[in-house]
Amino acid sequence: MAKIVAVMACPTGIAHTVMAAEALEKTAKVMGHTLRAEMQGSAGAQNVLTEKEIREADVVIIATDIHVSMDRFADKPVYATSTSDAIRKTRAVIEAAMAEAEDVKATAVAPVAAPTGPAAPPPSGCL
Repeated sequence: MAKIVAVMACPTGIAHTVMAAEALEKTAKVMGHTLRAEMQGSAGAQNVLTEKEIREADVVIIATDIHVSMDRFADKPVYATSTSDAIRKTRAVIEAAMAEAEDVKATAVAPVAAPTGPAAPPPSGCL
């Protein structure tokens, strides 16, 4: 079970934002995940994510049709999509976000290969 946080935003912040949030929350639950959704729009932000929720999240889904600040998600795997895809292709969006999180996790823990062969001699003239 993964912890997911999501931000939905569209220019007016009414229909698509709410529909995307509801679709993601319902589908995540069916898939065995928890998802907490923040909605942004012309009336401001609703259900604002806490620092703790963001810190504990395995992945962030950004389902927006406008620009949103990404500063608070700097150390998290982020999957970006449109509100339309979050509504119509909800399961695929969550699956892609989880794959993104796994890719980031695998990259972060991948061992660095040790150099092979003899070490190169220092350039002449070096002390």
